[in-house]
Amino acid sequence: MGDYTQAETKRQTRIEILNLRPEEVDAGKELWLQVRVISEAHDDLLGCRIQVMDLFNHSVAETELAVLDGISNDTHEFSLPAPQDPGEYTWTVLFSNQEKEGTSFAGSSGQLSFIVKPHRITLNVWGVPSPVPQGETFKVSIGAKCSAGCSLAGLPLVIEDDNHRVVYGHLGEAVLPQTNGVYWTEQELSSPEEETLHKWVIQCCTQELEIQHHAQPETFLCRTTKPSEHQVMIEVLDKYEQTPIAKAYVMLGLYKATTDANGVAVLEVPEGRQELYVTKDDFLSFQTSFVISKGIAIKAELEYCPIL
Repeated sequence: MGDYTQAETKRQTRIEILNLRPEEVDAGKELWLQVRVISEAHDDLLGCRIQVMDLFNHSVAETELAVLDGISNDTHEFSLPAPQDPGEYTWTVLFSNQEKEGTSFAGSSGQLSFIVKPHRITLNVWGVPSPVPQGETFKVSIGAKCSAGCSLAGLPLVIEDDNHRVVYGHLGEAVLPQTNGVYWTEQELSSPEEETLHKWVIQCCTQELEIQHHAQPETFLCRTTKPSEHQVMIEVLDKYEQTPIAKAYVMLGLYKATTDANGVAVLEVPEGRQELYVTKDDFLSFQTSFVISKGIAIKAELEYCPIL
């Protein structure tokens, strides 16, 4: 009977989750939470404490009620660490039985649910030359970034071409300058012997990382051609003024260049018939074909035609 009377004298409370962000969080990162406790008589509960309990009833965070608006008692927004294993979680916010200034308050609880995501690694490749002579080596740059900002220094890489030739590499120890957390490396590869467009697939090995990471493979294309046999000089001129045109875009077969201040571009290309294509802003495009042979020089005359 005494226990019943004591329970009757406790003022009841209830908990509200005011704010939980984000509802989907990267593994091991921070969640931010704000909690409200209200008593049946709208009492001042400042200084009373709440706890956040995980699935195993372990306390993961504790703070006090710090803001009273006359009716309710709120915590400041506080942080708590998310689990390192991805999945769906439901934790308990607990206001235990407490006493303040001679008044007893009954405990109450509420639940908060959230999703823990594996970290996502984004792969990128740049500086791919094309075309590349058959059977020759070339270099590409490979970069990777973790969505949660983890260090990816030394992360192993596997690069496979469409002939199932595999090359192993790893990211460097330093972040690429002027980037936010992009770890990178320059990787040497060798081109296949077949003269065609080839595909490479880059994957990273995440098994040794402390927290689970997911990474989609990255692919890039590179065309292989016969080795270059001749150096070709292309001179680009204004058709009527006969003056050189600088910074014109020149494409001879698969080979590309930009003219210099003298309107000249020099390309090394294999023997045989090649299509020539020349463009420049405010000029009509120039297109023709040539049979490439030793000592050939090409003149391309563009007609001025400003875009109004």
